[in-house]
Amino acid sequence: METSQHTFTVRLTRLHCYFVEENDYDDVFLKYKGKKIWPKDKKQQPMMMDTSKELDVEIPGLARNEEIEIELWDWDFLTPNDKLGTFTMIAEGDAGPFFTDMVQNTKETKKAKYTIDWEVY
Repeated sequence: METSQHTFTVRLTRLHCYFVEENDYDDVFLKYKGKKIWPKDKKQQPMMMDTSKELDVEIPGLARNEEIEIELWDWDFLTPNDKLGTFTMIAEGDAGPFFTDMVQNTKETKKAKYTIDWEVY
């Protein structure tokens, strides 16, 4: 007899910027497992301090208690992109909404502060 394991989907709903790394704004994008997942229709999304953006990104097929890590990057035109930090979430079951603060990549980030809102279903 085969048993099927229920899988979960994490939905990223909103990205909040409290402090930017650059002077006026950061040109940000999100990656999961090495692939860009947001924004979907352009290279990056400018974000200024004290703003937020809708995400509507889904990460399906997760096992219960599976940990996922989302990376926040700052897009640069002439130099390599900077990894600002990571958001770590655990798909514990149908629940939410939740929020997770970014853990800074201290090699690249001195002041950027972001939070991501998410839920599991």
